[in-house]
Amino acid sequence: MIFCLALVGAITVSAADEFSSFATGMPKMKAVFSKILADTPEFSANAVVGLFATNGTMLGKMPMTFALTADRMRQEIDVMGMSFPPEWREAMQKQHMDKIVIITQTDTKKVYIVFPGIQAYEEYPVPDAVLDEMTARANTVNIKKKEYGQEMIENHLCIQESLLVTETNRPAEIAILRCATDLQKFPIRMDIMTPTSTTRFMFEDVQLKKPDASLFEVPTNYMEFTNSADILSYAKEKYQSSSNNTPQ
Repeated sequence: MIFCLALVGAITVSAADEFSSFATGMPKMKAVFSKILADTPEFSANAVVGLFATNGTMLGKMPMTFALTADRMRQEIDVMGMSFPPEWREAMQKQHMDKIVIITQTDTKKVYIVFPGIQAYEEYPVPDAVLDEMTARANTVNIKKKEYGQEMIENHLCIQESLLVTETNRPAEIAILRCATDLQKFPIRMDIMTPTSTTRFMFEDVQLKKPDASLFEVPTNYMEFTNSADILSYAKEKYQSSSNNTPQ
């Protein structure tokens, strides 16, 4: 859930370099998904990411659409569906920042943070050190799968799988998957557990085909900014301008 917390920080403060952490975090997240979803490496789906306490209480959620290919990942986040105060969500909506798209391109070594509502974006290079680390870890990580039951989820018969992920000099990680038998064992639910919380990815409307290439590109008519503070200022200016031009 670090991804969700990083997103919140980036859009609620004006520090110019807040989004820069995505240049390291998003490629790593893509590598994890590609590893877990090796049998279905290209897909698109609607998703909800939820954070749960150890007693099962939901602490937060983040709805999005999700698309993945061998070299690219796209997340379109619906800010209005996140677990934040209504006044905060309303402010984001008024400034047309209620949709945020994150495009990760490991082939071009770039991450884009895109705001479709104001047709603006930021570009961040992915450091070579991050890509080298991902390659090294991919070659050494060990994943042990174990099937232990079945259950029905949203009319899909699912095989329950536990994953034990181990790496040298790193603590072991555990994940529980529910893999739909009618979707080539795609995990429509993934629980990634830590001692203090569980992050759950819930997928629906899964399409097991290569997503359209245009989803992973920034439209050519969008305006580029070099930091998040300027994007926030630009959004406020556009909102104020439209408000002043609205007939009373």
